[in-house]
Amino acid sequence: MDLVMLLIYTMFMGSVVLLFSGLVGFFFPKLHFLIVVIISALIGGIFGYTYGLTKMMVFTVIFNAALSLTAIALARFGRYLKNKADYEMAADDLI
Repeated sequence: MDLVMLLIYTMFMGSVVLLFSGLVGFFFPKLHFLIVVIISALIGGIFGYTYGLTKMMVFTVIFNAALSLTAIALARFGRYLKNKADYEMAADDLI
C-alpha cells in the first residue's frame, strides 16, 4: 500500500475516533472510559486487518487507544469546567 494512502487512512481513522470518543465522553459521562477505549482499539485492529496492515496493526490499536483517551479526557475536562462555572454562577447569585 502506498505510504500516502496509509497516512490518509490513518488520519481519517484518528479523526473518526477522536470525534466518536469525545462525543461519547461528553454526552454519556456515566459510561466507563475503558469501554470506549477498548471499542476504539478494536476498531483500530479491524481497520488494520481490513486494509492488510498486519505489520502496522499494533500501531493502529495503540494510536486509536491514545486518541480515544485524549478525547475522553478533553470531554470530561470540558464538562468539569462547565459544572464549575455553573456552581460559581449559582454561588454569586446567592450573595
